Amino acid sequence: MPSFTSPEPVPPVAARLTNQEVLDVLRAAHRAPSIHNTQPWLLRPLPDGVEVQEDVARALPASDPHGRDRVVSCGAAVRNAEVTLARLGWRPQTALFPAGSQDHLLARVVAGPEQPVTGDAEDLYRAIWERHTHRRIFMAGGEEEDVPPSFHHAVRGIEGVRLVTLPAHRRARFAELLWEAAQQQVADEERRAEILRWTKAPAAGDGIPARSMGNAPFPIDSLLVHTLRHDQSAPPWITTSLASGPVVALLTDGDDRPDWLRAGLALESLLLAATVAGLVASFLNQVVQQEDARPALAAMLGDAGHPQVVLRIGQPLVDVPLTPRRPLTDVTLGWPQP
Repeated sequence: MPSFTSPEPVPPVAARLTNQEVLDVLRAAHRAPSIHNTQPWLLRPLPDGVEVQEDVARALPASDPHGRDRVVSCGAAVRNAEVTLARLGWRPQTALFPAGSQDHLLARVVAGPEQPVTGDAEDLYRAIWERHTHRRIFMAGGEEEDVPPSFHHAVRGIEGVRLVTLPAHRRARFAELLWEAAQQQVADEERRAEILRWTKAPAAGDGIPARSMGNAPFPIDSLLVHTLRHDQSAPPWITTSLASGPVVALLTDGDDRPDWLRAGLALESLLLAATVAGLVASFLNQVVQQEDARPALAAMLGDAGHPQVVLRIGQPLVDVPLTPRRPLTDVTLGWPQP
């Protein structure tokens, strides 16, 4: 399914959604992935769509000092809104930063002309509710580099964003870079304390509950619950784990707020395509969050762009429950008016 995002403001259209359809769009946007499951968005319902704002009250000053991951997370919510409108029979029309790139209003997504509902639209919409980050063990496999064509198709058309696969012969060096970045985060007391605050009890509506974590120290997300011994080199189990499916990255031409938002759109497009294909993803973003690791990562990928997201794709060995979401009323700025 192509991207419907346009960089220019979209004029009002005559289409008016029902209250239920607007709520469907809001609910889908709210199912997007986010850094530490902080859900850093505010949703304003419109008669024909939704506005997505960043919620700076849910900032992570230690983990995400520039707000990059927060904006990427909101971009994923924008993409879910687009997918839902397409599934309702409308061509989504999206304006990014309609009030300027520094404004908290990140996107406005509205229903454009009517269009037939395709099987692809149905599959992607269903994937919104099935998708979840996989923080447990993957099935063993070879060092595959190829990804399904649908992955590249999902990202194609989003301006300035591209999908790059890490070559298998660079997995060992990537494992070292990932380990170094993770060690820096473990050693940072403020960051570790912030991460632990977002490891919540099962009853919480946000954060990452213990039930969603694995028992082993890899994926690296498990640093949330495991204290790892400092080593100068990466343990062998990291390289072994990275062999279970391809490692991919999303890179952008620039590195400002519009680039981050477009990276979020591409991220959710990729994650939904993976879900449709019966695959899961685990984030390896420590190498992006540590600024000094980003140039080395770009060189490793053979791309001069700016890495925004790194993922390991594969088949799950065990199931992982969905992470919780806050009540929709907590993230909605008013309800649709009859």
